[in-house]
Order: sequence, then C-alpha cells, then structure tokens
Amino acid sequence: MSLDECSGARNSAFPAICDHLVGTVRKSGTHAHLIDIREALKPAVSKDRPLVMLCPHADDGAISAGCLIHEYSVRIGIPVFEVLVFAGERNVDAPWLNESKKISVRENEFRLECSVLGSEAVCWDLQAYRSPGYQPTPADIEKVVDWFASVRPGAIIVPPATDGHMAHRMTRTLAAIGLIGAELSSTLILSGWTPWGPLPRPNAFFTYDEKLAHTKAWAINCHASQVRLTDYTEFCEHLGEAYAALVREWAEGHRLTSGRSTKEPDFIGVELFQIEHFEPLLAEGPSADAMQIALGILGGHFSPVDILAHGHGS
Repeated sequence: MSLDECSGARNSAFPAICDHLVGTVRKSGTHAHLIDIREALKPAVSKDRPLVMLCPHADDGAISAGCLIHEYSVRIGIPVFEVLVFAGERNVDAPWLNESKKISVRENEFRLECSVLGSEAVCWDLQAYRSPGYQPTPADIEKVVDWFASVRPGAIIVPPATDGHMAHRMTRTLAAIGLIGAELSSTLILSGWTPWGPLPRPNAFFTYDEKLAHTKAWAINCHASQVRLTDYTEFCEHLGEAYAALVREWAEGHRLTSGRSTKEPDFIGVELFQIEHFEPLLAEGPSADAMQIALGILGGHFSPVDILAHGHGS
C-alpha cells in the first residue's frame, strides 16, 4: 500500500475511531458529585450495624479515616470496628527485636490507636500474610465469612481497587468474599484513600475540625515503628488541607459545613471516600474488580455461575 493509500484509509476510518473513543467516556458514567459522607452513612450504620474499617496494616485506619472513625465511635456513638487483616513483622524499625516481638509491637500499636480513636480492635491474624501473593487459606476464608456473618457491618471501608500494594488489594478482595459469603447485600461499601493508591473517582467527603485533626495525628503517632520511617502525620495534615481546598470545587460550589453547629469554626481538613456502586464494565475482563463482582452478585445483576462460566456478568 502506498503512502497516499495509507493516508486515505486512515482518514476514512478517523470519524469512526473518534466516535469509539468518545464512547469510552460515555460508558464510564457521569462525573462524581461529591456529597457529605454523613448523608450516606446515616441510613447504613446503627447500634446493630457497625462501621468497619478493614486495615491491611496496623496504621491504615488512622491514616485513611482516623477522623471519621473517631467522629462515629465517640461523638456519635456508633460501634466502629477496626480490623487488622495482616499482622506481621515486616517494616518494623527495630532491628534488635526478633520476629515474634516485632509482631507484638505492631499489634500493640494497633490496639493503642484504636483506644485513641474509640474503636474496637480486631486482629484476624490470617495465614495469608506468609503466603506468596497474600493468598488466603481455606481457614482464612472461613474466618472472614464467619466474622462478616456475625458482625453484619452496616458500612465497610476498604482500600481502592487501584491500590499499588498487594496486601491492600487482597484486603479488598477478602471484603468482597466476606460480603458474598454472609449475603450482606445492604452493606455500604466505601473505598478510602491510602498512601499506596489515591481514589480513582472520589464522590464523598468528610470534613473535620482542629480537634479531630489532633486526634488523627495522635492516632498516627501511636505507630512509632512506622512514623520513624515515614512521617504520615505531616503527610496527612497537608493532604487533608489540600482536599479541603479542592473539595469546594469538586462539590461544584455548594456550601460545605462541618455538619454541626454553625457556631463552630470552619473545618480545616477533609478525608475523601468513594462510595462504590455497581458498574458492569468494572466487573468484566481479566482486570475485573473483586468488589464490583461482589456488588453484581449481591445486587442480582448476574449469578456466580455467570462469573465462573464467562468471567463477567452476562
């Protein structure tokens, strides 16, 4: 084919290519309008349906949602569980300690954080921590499903699907397994920001005041073995301030308040979340999101048979 013929073929196909590319945006859904996360949580959590934060590592709860956790556990009085999914000795900045003592250090730091935030500490201690790729054992799966069936979370906070850390991605998948196994179709699913992966499309925010900011900083500093390596206190402070500045624009100019008395000072920071809704395209193909598959099954959009036969909903 000559150069002129190639150019002609390209030009004739160009309008169709344009339409196809624009169609990918149409299929991706509308852009997210941010709402106050309290609006979504109000009908979801109660004394009998707690808020659950799944923490791949001991400090993830404080970093991702420390202000939200303290607000609901202490100020509002809703039960909040922080679950340490993988307890282990890695990245403990104390070379003089043996493996067993390093594990104890991280668990003790986790329990101390929970006491600061007012949440209830739960340690799953899954065997998957020492499996290649954090692959869970049948006993791990049984433990997760039984816990979900017993506690019946009204809302859960998990790492985002785009998280770069495999332990975080496995935590999200274990949450999906727990929801399906316990048949919890009414549980509100929130993805929270983590240092390993920002939220793809945040659609909810939680504003916090100076007192909550100090509590979050205190909770993060409970993890002495970690803050010596990375100062997440300062990092979260600046991130929260940045989100506070941006969220006004993301909420399209709506007036944002702290949700409490107008006599209180304006909020100083924001924690961002993504309320997960079923999106068929995210439950298909080799890169399908486990949580989206769970939402598809629990919402009746497709059956487990569809997943096993086709790898996606029919």
